[in-house]
Amino acid sequence: MVVCKCRKATKLYCFVHKVSLCGECICFPEHQICVVRTYSEWVIDGEYDWPPKCCQCQAVLEEESGSETTRLGCLHVIHTSCLVSHIKSFPPHTAPAGYVCPLCSTTIWPPKNVKDSGSRLHSLLKEAIMLTGLEKNLFGNHPVSLAVAESRGPPPAFASDPIVNVNASSSPSKDGINITEGYTAPSTVSEIMEIDGPSPAGNFIKSSSPVVRVL
Repeated sequence: MVVCKCRKATKLYCFVHKVSLCGECICFPEHQICVVRTYSEWVIDGEYDWPPKCCQCQAVLEEESGSETTRLGCLHVIHTSCLVSHIKSFPPHTAPAGYVCPLCSTTIWPPKNVKDSGSRLHSLLKEAIMLTGLEKNLFGNHPVSLAVAESRGPPPAFASDPIVNVNASSSPSKDGINITEGYTAPSTVSEIMEIDGPSPAGNFIKSSSPVVRVL
């Protein structure tokens, strides 16, 4: 494992820029069509073909050409329109694992090389798949949602009940008797008193009872 510039542990490596990438920075514009594999693959053989080609139509991919591309979980890059056509070409009853990359036959969903399900690579691939209208076929037992997560309050164990002011006029009663009538809150006043004779604590002690002088 290596660390990308986002300070995340990752195994992905850009062969072109010679930098480590995570599921977020792999989607940056400068890496849109880069050859990305694992770091261990780069150590074994760092050679790659350039310029890269769409893994479906084999057309040369150009940077900032205006054509939309999508990076699959196997890390191959494909025109988004080619991906839509490719997915629609499968029989209607194809199992989720049957939808595979046209070049390496790796399952399209879920992404194989990026385990972080909240990464930008996941989000962009979801959006491309949903353009086909066959997302239920591909997601299978991996349901996903593109909805923005709602803000959540504290769990019940930490939630506080609203403060209720209680006064004499609206005090609760039990069996028709006002339970706060004639009730005075206890108060304790600490006083200092003087005593005669030796004391381990000195001649002054703290007392919560009325002042008493010991003779």
